[in-house]
Amino acid sequence: MNSKALSNDTEVVLLLCGRFGGERQEIFQPLSNREYGEFAKWLNSRGLRPADLMSPSAHEHLLNVHEAKLELKRIEFLLGRGTALALALERWSRGGLWVISRGDIEFPKRLKHHLKHVAPPLLYGAGNKELLNIGGLAIVGSRDAMGAALDFTRKIAAMCAHEGIGVVSGGARGVDVTAMQGATDAGGYTIGVLANDLLKAGVSRQNRIGLKEGRLVLVSPFYPEAGFNAGNAMARNKYIYALSEYALVIDSALGSGGTWAGAMENLAHKWVPLYVRNPGNGLGNAALIEKGGIKFELSQSDSVKLVDFFDATSLEVTNVAESNSSHSLLPSMDMSMKDSRSEINASMNTEEPSPKERECLPIQKVGDQTPLSAESYHESAPHSISRPMGPFDMYDDFLGKLHHVLALGALTDQEVAERLGLELGQAKAWLKKAVGAKCVEKLYNPVRYQYLGSFQTNP
Repeated sequence: MNSKALSNDTEVVLLLCGRFGGERQEIFQPLSNREYGEFAKWLNSRGLRPADLMSPSAHEHLLNVHEAKLELKRIEFLLGRGTALALALERWSRGGLWVISRGDIEFPKRLKHHLKHVAPPLLYGAGNKELLNIGGLAIVGSRDAMGAALDFTRKIAAMCAHEGIGVVSGGARGVDVTAMQGATDAGGYTIGVLANDLLKAGVSRQNRIGLKEGRLVLVSPFYPEAGFNAGNAMARNKYIYALSEYALVIDSALGSGGTWAGAMENLAHKWVPLYVRNPGNGLGNAALIEKGGIKFELSQSDSVKLVDFFDATSLEVTNVAESNSSHSLLPSMDMSMKDSRSEINASMNTEEPSPKERECLPIQKVGDQTPLSAESYHESAPHSISRPMGPFDMYDDFLGKLHHVLALGALTDQEVAERLGLELGQAKAWLKKAVGAKCVEKLYNPVRYQYLGSFQTNP
């Protein structure tokens, strides 16, 4: 990887925020996440993007940078670190790493939605970048978990894999590694959010198969060569939650430790619904439930699917909120989660579609710009059929439904057929037609299909 492999914006953000080794001896330090957030807002207010800082008029653009509470000398010093950047990119390239910034199309939308301008300016990673937007279940727990807790973790991760639910975890020993390996071994998709040693993890034997097959992505907002740092480990928690749709605490200590801190932070910010294994070995499990966590009592012996369990418990909590005016944190948390997920879905496509894209969109009433959630889509689908459907109508209906089942990630033709209740042959035929119309993109290794769309991003 060299600077040509980066977007122009990302190259500038790397110069401003990246660490390449040896920064402690330099007179100016890279921008922190919060500093860059303020700087990005300042750029936006002036109609600028990071790449504009490499133009001949860059100095003129930066004359009023004090408005962002930053020194001109500091910004110009950081922008002059081109040699250090080139050497770092060469090292990272040998380890198979890539770098994206907040303005890149691949940057995970959930992260930007939940964290706003405190989202990390940069993400370093290895593996399939497309997995960053699959959502799924965050599985977190103690580094010292043993026995039954790890067995439970492994089973839940396998259930996620079999149901097509992504697994998000932190890569630490104990619950994190068990969850990631359990999902990957079962053929599922995994996001590992690392606090340290990304460069080493990208070439380690245990991650090799998942990375090669495109079922694993390792990502970190921190310097890829950084060793363990307790502060980074704590800060990493928010990214695990913000990349997921639901979270499950396997075991937590009471009042201390990374698992407890991360769960409490999620409850405070209401990023995603927090499920807590009940009963759990950790003393903190019961306390987290008291503070608003949802009891997770599903076992592998139950015939209920995880997706159905999440939907049922969310509905149950909502019904309690409507019929009971108690001051429990749980109902209010659930309602805010539903609003949050709707906002994320709405933010996935904010651009006016091109004429070609319009051919691939489900028919909506004029002025209706709100995407259907999975729940509302299934509820409304039976009522949308008002007349016998011919071959073209059926294909158009297929495209509309396909838009929703592929909204959060690519699927195989078999998975599409199962989710839409079609014969495999019919699903293959319509998918082939959709690929030809450039409504759907066919991916390889393994063969999957993803919906095509476009959106505009901010730096």
